[in-house]
Amino acid sequence: MNKSPKLITVMFNHCAVDGVAVREFEANLAALNRGGNLVIRPNADRTMFKARNSPNISFPHFEYSKATDRTGIFTVRGLSGTNMKLSTTLNPTRLIYLSQDRIASLKKAALKDGKLKSCTSFQVVAAMTWKARSIAVDMPDEKTSTILIPVDVRKRVVPPAPPGFAGNALVPAFAHATVKEIKEEDDSTLVRKVQEGVERLDDEYVRSGIDWLEVNKGVPCEEDSFSLVSWWKLGIEHGEFSWGKVKCATSVLLKPSLVMLLPGPEGKGGLSVCLELPDDQMELFCRLMLGE
Repeated sequence: MNKSPKLITVMFNHCAVDGVAVREFEANLAALNRGGNLVIRPNADRTMFKARNSPNISFPHFEYSKATDRTGIFTVRGLSGTNMKLSTTLNPTRLIYLSQDRIASLKKAALKDGKLKSCTSFQVVAAMTWKARSIAVDMPDEKTSTILIPVDVRKRVVPPAPPGFAGNALVPAFAHATVKEIKEEDDSTLVRKVQEGVERLDDEYVRSGIDWLEVNKGVPCEEDSFSLVSWWKLGIEHGEFSWGKVKCATSVLLKPSLVMLLPGPEGKGGLSVCLELPDDQMELFCRLMLGE
C-alpha cells in the first residue's frame, strides 16, 4: 500500500448523528479498509428518543429557543446583542494551546476558596472559555451569556441507548449568567455553574427537553450563546487505516457560535482551544486564556 499522506473528509448532518456515532463509523471504515469486519454493529433505531404521548415538560429549558421565521440549518446563532463582527471574509481560526501546567494552575485557582470539593480539567477550561469569550466579544454587562455543552446521554437515559447507537444522543447542558456576574464572580462559582449544567441531565430532564422541542419546534439557544464541543477525548484521532494511523482530526470550518476543544500536541498533553474571532477579539481572548 502506498504510504503517501491520505486525506479523508466526512460531511454529516449533526441532527442525524453525533460525534460518538461518527467515531464509530470511522472505526468501522478503518477496519474494513484494513481488510477486516465491522468492529461495531450500527443500530439506527432512534425511537427511544422520540417525544412522549402526551408531552410532559417539567423544566424551563433555557438551553433551547423557540424557532423563528429566520431560523434555519445555516443560521449563525449566538450573535444577538453582542459586538461580534461579521464580514464577507472569514475571521481567522486559531488554536490556543493550554499546557498541562496552565490547566493545573486554572484548577488550583478554582479550588483555592474551598467552595468546590473537586473539578475536572474540562470543567475549569469550560468555565474559563465562557468567561474569556464573553469578555472578548464585548457583551454588555446586563446581557445574559449562555454556554452550551453537548453531553452524550446514551447512558443517562432509562433504559440506556443500545451499543452502536448510530444517531444523535447529544443534549446541550447549559450554564448562564449576566456578563457582570461572569466578570465579578470567583472562578469556583463559574465552574460550579458548569458542573450543575451537566449534572441536571438525568433521564427526566432529557425526556422533558425532547417534549419541549416537540411542542415548541425549538432549536439550541440562539441569543448570546455559544457551544463548547469537546473532541479532546472523543478518540477520532486514534483511527488506524491500512496506510497508517490518523495524524490529525479536526473540523474543516468553524462557525462563530462554536468553540472546540482538541487534543494538545502529541507527547505534550494539555489541550487546544479552537475558535474563530476577529483579530482584536481573538487577541484579548488569548490573553485571558493564557493569563497574560
